[in-house]
Amino acid sequence: MVGACRHDDGGEIILPPSSSEAVHYSDLYDPVQDDGQFYMPEFPRIPSLYWNCVGMKDEGLSYQLLCESLAGIVNGAFKENRSDIAIWLDIDSDSYSRAKASLGKEVGRQSAYELLSGNYGPVDGTEVQVKDLIKGYVLVDVATNPESAVVASVAAHVYQSVIVDVTLQDRISSIGLSMLYDARGKSTQDAWSEFKDKCSNSSLVIMPVGTAELRNYSICNRLFTINLNKQRGTTSGGMNSKLFDEVLSWLAPNSPVLGWESGEFGEDEFVGKVSRYGHLMLAADWSYNHPLTSALARNRQPSALSPVINPRDIDYNEKKNFVSFFLSDGDNYQWVMGDGFVNDFYLLRSRSEVKMSYGLAAQALSELSPDRYSQLLGLCAEGNTLMETFGGGYFYADTYALNTDRRKESLSVIAGRTAAHMRQHRLKVLQLTSWRAFSQDAMEAYQAFVDANDQLEGIVVIQYSPYTGGNGEIRWCTNKRGYDIPVVSVKYSLWNGLPTDVGGGNPQQVAKTMSTQEPSMEPSFSVCCVHAWSAFAGLRSSDAALSCIEQLPDSFEAVSTHEIIWRIRMAFRKEQTLKYLSAIQ
Repeated sequence: MVGACRHDDGGEIILPPSSSEAVHYSDLYDPVQDDGQFYMPEFPRIPSLYWNCVGMKDEGLSYQLLCESLAGIVNGAFKENRSDIAIWLDIDSDSYSRAKASLGKEVGRQSAYELLSGNYGPVDGTEVQVKDLIKGYVLVDVATNPESAVVASVAAHVYQSVIVDVTLQDRISSIGLSMLYDARGKSTQDAWSEFKDKCSNSSLVIMPVGTAELRNYSICNRLFTINLNKQRGTTSGGMNSKLFDEVLSWLAPNSPVLGWESGEFGEDEFVGKVSRYGHLMLAADWSYNHPLTSALARNRQPSALSPVINPRDIDYNEKKNFVSFFLSDGDNYQWVMGDGFVNDFYLLRSRSEVKMSYGLAAQALSELSPDRYSQLLGLCAEGNTLMETFGGGYFYADTYALNTDRRKESLSVIAGRTAAHMRQHRLKVLQLTSWRAFSQDAMEAYQAFVDANDQLEGIVVIQYSPYTGGNGEIRWCTNKRGYDIPVVSVKYSLWNGLPTDVGGGNPQQVAKTMSTQEPSMEPSFSVCCVHAWSAFAGLRSSDAALSCIEQLPDSFEAVSTHEIIWRIRMAFRKEQTLKYLSAIQ
């Protein structure tokens, strides 16, 4: 596992003929099936009937908490076969509309108040009353004690009660519900002390105080919910840091942690902990309807496949400065679920010219929203590359499970899950992130992913800060078939404000740096990350990449990440690559 320092023999490359037993390269994928790769709490059936709870996005936090908790309890009853009707929270978005279309019949569109007070009688032959599923309410005071709503998010599933703020208490009491738990003076630590033994440790929700999102998910699955900051967006009111450590130690190994936090610290302050305890962070704080978007996901896996380029079709005798551009932050589930992702980043007309590559949280999407995942696979253009981003969630490969005594076992588990998802959807390139791109611990993790998947053809690595910390270096891991798999670190990054001395900046600055650093007299291979949250005179994603390409000399050529992986393999492992190519057609 050494750095690639020089090319193999630079003579003309003549591809060997395919052997008589060669397989079609496009057929190298596994059938869609359950190979034990599913790791999210399961919503095991699709409702044939559901209520559509409306108005959640139009009113304030108190009503949102009521809606989320109502959906969580009703959907939990459906999951546990105590009811035959579920609740959908009305969200105006194409991706959510697609998911809703996979459900059964919409019974009606009601507010949370109407659902709590109405007697609907027979509905398509099913006798259902929402209020029969609700035992009472948990009282909170979000203005005086923001943590009370976090406590209530746990107490709600314990008491099978909706969350009611003091501002709504009279209205809910008039419906006939009684208070079963008073959370107004309680802290998140109190919730842990009182309810730990009544929570599933299969997953965790972390959300800032003053939010309502993900309560549907946490209550339905009887999960613990935690906030890191006691006051929203600031550490000045204190933090639940020690409690966070205790909760992460209690979680089952390799568990998904959904949500996010924010404050006077970098994301590494909490993602770092999640990673060290051997769990997977998923940015899902502004996403909705997880129980129903994920209903029976393991039986609804997309049949669509990621596009690939046949490595036999590449002209390996070209001698250019090859560069591949890929979009960052594909691990951000909530962003990928939004309409803006498709319209403003994924379907830009320039994507084909740039041969743009995209990371996706493929595992999370395939479990939490198979409808959205299927759509994104179908929309990906030929010549573009889809990469599995981070292997099931956000973590640092070199720190994963270091706070435990099961690091090797945990790496093997997440690598095996990732391999199954990638092979079944024909994803050939894996994107990982590390605290230090080529530390010994990082290399150990890369090798685990290579060991688990002999269809994995290359790994792209970003270093946490800066993304370009690996400086384009290439290392190698050998798979179980004896082939060396390149681990390619990012060398450049289109990122507003990132210094040019680390390969960053706007398109003009990065083009100038590339022109200086890549010798035009011999081929070179570099990967450039396009920062999703940077815009350059309004240009984003492949538009920003195209702007950079247009300012490069003719010696440069943009290729997809899949193609650059194969060019690297031919340049540095020629004999192995020719052997592989003889086995495909």
